[in-house]
Amino acid sequence: MLQRGLGGLVSHRHAKSLLRALAGQPPLPRSAWMPAQPITVSSSHFQSNIKDYSIPNASWSPVMVGLYNELMEKTVDGSWTRLPGCWRSLQLLKEADLARIAKAVPIQMIEDARLFLRITDTERLGFEYVIFHSDSEKKCVCLFQPGPLLEGLPGIIHGGALGTMIDTTFFATAYYSANAVFTGTMTITFRSPVILGSVVRLEATVTGTEGRKVFLSCEAQNSDGTILFAEASGKAIRILCSCCLCPSL
Repeated sequence: MLQRGLGGLVSHRHAKSLLRALAGQPPLPRSAWMPAQPITVSSSHFQSNIKDYSIPNASWSPVMVGLYNELMEKTVDGSWTRLPGCWRSLQLLKEADLARIAKAVPIQMIEDARLFLRITDTERLGFEYVIFHSDSEKKCVCLFQPGPLLEGLPGIIHGGALGTMIDTTFFATAYYSANAVFTGTMTITFRSPVILGSVVRLEATVTGTEGRKVFLSCEAQNSDGTILFAEASGKAIRILCSCCLCPSL
């Protein structure tokens, strides 16, 4: 979900136009940047036969399932919400934000796209995770069980895999709590290695806002909170707004 990553997916012209659309600004003339027809998208777009990857499967350990059940109990009174486990970014966004994206994104750019964390449909191998959000607390809790494809040193997950989960938890917290979508900065301090197949509990919180900036903190711990794997701070940027006041990036 990094802003910088847009440049690697599309040309600079496409990325700039997408950012303008997300900010609610008038798009550039189509002839200047988009040779293909734009998509028509709504909340039901790509919604047929969707698998929810955030529901426990046979690869989840008893510890992972136990923590999941504890968090599900908090959803009963509506104070917490389990976010659906989507495989496309379109399925994560709100209706108004999808409408803006539809004005800027060629269908050819996304028809075969899927979220990096859902790169495989095979259970156990990659990122097994679920995220819960509390709007009143401006907080997200992510349960993460890393599979063997995420190895760095033997038996230990790659630091980039944990960093990806921290970034994803930051995004969910910033977007659903403060309507911020792009990671501006993220600083991670790694404290302890994470063993493949173990359970990581990430907790991210909005710590403050300043204009379009949303500040966040995150800790990644083991299942019982006795080991700190990493701590991070970050800044997300509000781009998805209802006005046209956001400056061009």
